[in-house]
Amino acid sequence: MHASPPCPGWPKGRQDVAILNIDSAYDWPKSGLTGHAVCELQLIMRPIPRRGSPITWRDQYLCYVCSFKIGVIDSVTEMHTLAWAKHANGTLVGDIVPLMQLRAFINIIPKLGAAADPRLTKSTSAHYHSSFYLNKYFDKQIYDTLYYASQG
Repeated sequence: MHASPPCPGWPKGRQDVAILNIDSAYDWPKSGLTGHAVCELQLIMRPIPRRGSPITWRDQYLCYVCSFKIGVIDSVTEMHTLAWAKHANGTLVGDIVPLMQLRAFINIIPKLGAAADPRLTKSTSAHYHSSFYLNKYFDKQIYDTLYYASQG
């Protein structure tokens, strides 16, 4: 999983997209997207207590993530549609979650209109775009999970 700051090859940084478990009653991949969210990993961190303070948590890493809204399944591509989840003021919805709640690395595809933004490259497509497809063809496990979960 990548959560890297900007660098020459990735001018907007490199952030991977993942499936996040948000309800422990549901297991990935058995439950499909039920009880799960799609998010982009922005930062991985490990809290360190002040010197002399008792540790109130086990050795745990945390992630700052930005969320996507999961839309309907597109009738042509048969893939879920995604859009950035935003607050009323237009800022992205983010949260801090335990790294251990991430379940799978996934791939998203920009949902292009009549003309593509000329700034889109492999390293900027998520930054300059607001709607995507959840690429169910990314690997066999993702395909099987999303296909069989959609069959009811």
